[in-house]
Amino acid sequence: MRQYKCLNQQVFSSQGFHIEPIRDEDQLSIMNIRNEQLYHLRQSEPLTAEKQAQYFSSVVADLFCQEKPSQLLFSFFENGQFVGYGGLVHINWIDSNAEISFVMKTALEQDNFARYWSSYLQLLQQVAFETLNFHKIFTYAFDVRPHLYDVLLANGFKEEARLKEQCCFDGQFLDVVYHAKMNRRISYRVAQESDLKLYFDWANDPAVRENSYNSEPISIEAHSAWFIAKIRDPKCLMLLFFDHLENPIGQVRIQSNEDQRAVIGLSNERTHRGKGYAAMMIEKATEIFLKENPKMTVLAYIKTQNQASVKAFERAGFILTDTIAYEGHLSYLYTRKL
Repeated sequence: MRQYKCLNQQVFSSQGFHIEPIRDEDQLSIMNIRNEQLYHLRQSEPLTAEKQAQYFSSVVADLFCQEKPSQLLFSFFENGQFVGYGGLVHINWIDSNAEISFVMKTALEQDNFARYWSSYLQLLQQVAFETLNFHKIFTYAFDVRPHLYDVLLANGFKEEARLKEQCCFDGQFLDVVYHAKMNRRISYRVAQESDLKLYFDWANDPAVRENSYNSEPISIEAHSAWFIAKIRDPKCLMLLFFDHLENPIGQVRIQSNEDQRAVIGLSNERTHRGKGYAAMMIEKATEIFLKENPKMTVLAYIKTQNQASVKAFERAGFILTDTIAYEGHLSYLYTRKL
């Protein structure tokens, strides 16, 4: 097996499917697939065996020895049988993004289109997001396969753009549809004393103060005393979260009470709001807390006008339990148990 110089892992597997660096022995099968599916590919004429062999011996062979190749191509298998190929193409190493390419054997499309595409996307995300730590992957598709869009949406991709009448097919101009997915992997650690200033800045963010039950600005003296006490409190879980580039994106705090209940609160760094991180942070922190405290119930009090938090807690598995007056504000009570 040939190996890509830029990858520390070459084979990616999941549930009977795997991808590995593109094989020379698959080149004629790939040629046939592409020639049968010209209608949706950026390929102006059928390939020949001679042209395909030349492409593999020159362009493809060179990809394996480059530090930052323009594309990474893989053969795709189900239970060891070759069923298609694709990869990351038009790679932009500076902006950390790449286009997704994929085709499967034509005869398999009718019964396996959604299943193969979904499995392939999961494997390719292992390459792009986990191994290469790319920020974004996307598809650029002629608007001739609308059934593809349902698969992309189901796998967390979003339609970002539609280029009107961008391509000509059978004498008719069609749209090009652009779907993309961002790398939203997160990591976390327990808060420590060196995080005091970061927490202070987040606590005094105007949006955070507006949605808090105490909306007055916080002094550094009051915050310092509170913060040190909390990180030393064994009944308080304070987690600091980071994005895939190790930028701090927010924090979650869960404070245990004596009655088998705990109250959760969070803040999301200003430039990382609206990206789905809040729900992920809530879910992870709650999961960690309930694993250590399986008999407890986690409570979230949310002002009724704070719809962003409502959506985040619902996506994180919390259930609306009641609407109550809490600390002088009409609030939703959301709860979650193990």
